[in-house]
Amino acid sequence: MIEFRDNAYVWVQVRDVLKTRIIEGTYRPGQVVPSESTLVQEFGVARNTIRKAVKALREEGLITTVPHLGSFVSENLPNG
Repeated sequence: MIEFRDNAYVWVQVRDVLKTRIIEGTYRPGQVVPSESTLVQEFGVARNTIRKAVKALREEGLITTVPHLGSFVSENLPNG
């Protein structure tokens, strides 16, 4: 579990951690991102917080979500 800062929304902080993992290669292109349940336990936050973070990553083009299969790191990551 990470220690959250008071000066930013928790979902933004979760998004930033996941984004860093993608950029640094902890989660590689094509790899499944851990499930919502796993992330809820890891971060100690509500499921809705995880959903907001994942939605933001999807909107940034960093992940793709396939219904009933999960979220995957995008094969073609955007630059920047």
